[in-house]
Amino acid sequence: MSLTTHTSVEAFFQEVLSGALERQRVAASEPTEFYLEGLLGEDARARLPDHALSLRLVESQGDAGERVRALKEVGDTTLYVAGFFADSLQRKLVGVDYYMDLGQAAYHELANRLSTSSVAEVYAELSGKFPRFVEVLSEVRRHVAFASQDIVHLYEEWVRTRSDWVEKRLRELGVLVSGRDPDDGGLVH
Repeated sequence: MSLTTHTSVEAFFQEVLSGALERQRVAASEPTEFYLEGLLGEDARARLPDHALSLRLVESQGDAGERVRALKEVGDTTLYVAGFFADSLQRKLVGVDYYMDLGQAAYHELANRLSTSSVAEVYAELSGKFPRFVEVLSEVRRHVAFASQDIVHLYEEWVRTRSDWVEKRLRELGVLVSGRDPDDGGLVH
């Protein structure tokens, strides 16, 4: 496995995101791809908000500028959380479907509010393809997590998902995985 260095977090995510879009077969306009790269770069350095996102929307009803900021925060946060933390959302009171609905609606309203702006097309695309972009960010997460994930956890993920991507990573690490049932010896070194 080769080591590649990048000049910035955004440059790293540009490469990873481009590959994820291709593997997931999701077409994204250049401005939307650039927006997602920025989102990933920002979220790599930022702390996720710890307040309820739906309350954030309710609290922003008065001021138009504040409403736009709240919609962007909710759309961006839900896209990131649903893409990167879908597994942990399965164990929460509010599941991934809630995040996806909330984020899609936030981006939709944002696109309508900014309809005279060129960025409205980005928000409309994010809203229209929200579930697909969640899948893309999930692919990015798997790529990023791979760098720090140990082989046993990677194998356990393969047992659960039978993901071609995980199987490929295991093979790159020298772990041969068979198509047999893992309970009868699917892991071969």
